[in-house]
Amino acid sequence: MDERRKHKRFNIVIPLSIKLLGTPTSPPPINVEIENISLDGLSLVIKIKIRRKNTWLSIEEGGDSKKKIPYLLLKDKVLELGIKILPGGRMIKARGKVTWYKRKLRGEFYYLRAGIFIEEMESEDKEKWLEFLRTVARIQYT
Repeated sequence: MDERRKHKRFNIVIPLSIKLLGTPTSPPPINVEIENISLDGLSLVIKIKIRRKNTWLSIEEGGDSKKKIPYLLLKDKVLELGIKILPGGRMIKARGKVTWYKRKLRGEFYYLRAGIFIEEMESEDKEKWLEFLRTVARIQYT
């Protein structure tokens, strides 16, 4: 485990909806997948297909999400998170901030990996999150 981390991380792929807060407009959420989770954070990967045209790169897929990705990387940007772990597509809601990110161009894809620290979560959602983490831990350690 990384010495900076306070809590164990669990590898699991689950849907995440990210809404940017504090922007002049209210852009629709970015839908991505979580790569791993812990008690107080999560990491995600955003994969965007690009096309090479001579020496230029152009985004082929990603829709409006591609325009919002740079805002995720702004310092102290507050994000509203919708973590889809509940039956019926219901979400646990939280607020967080990006604490680190890495960008990589590999083949025809551009990858953005980011770590998000969960700053706020309603008590009911926090209980559901803790129960989900306990379930994931039991599955990964049995």
